[in-house]
Amino acid sequence: MLETSKDVLYIILAFCVLWLTIFLSWLMFYIIKIFRNTNKIINQATETISKVDRFVDAFKGKLESSTSNLMLLADLARQGMEFVGKKRGGKRNTKGKK
Repeated sequence: MLETSKDVLYIILAFCVLWLTIFLSWLMFYIIKIFRNTNKIINQATETISKVDRFVDAFKGKLESSTSNLMLLADLARQGMEFVGKKRGGKRNTKGKK
């Protein structure tokens, strides 16, 4: 079987190629696993950012609607104060005449 040193060299080279193949397979497995985990993390971050964006949009919409209602109430209060001011102004003049 092992007649020359060349036969020993070929057997050693075959074992080296076998170990190199096993090492490269192991390395590719872990690289693929790392990429898969990275992809999962990116997807989770994208979902979280999307949820935050939807929350901010909903909050902004509610804030805008409450602002318009608040402006309506402020306008109504201003008109009420003007009305009360006119009524009181007329009564003061009548009290001053007595």
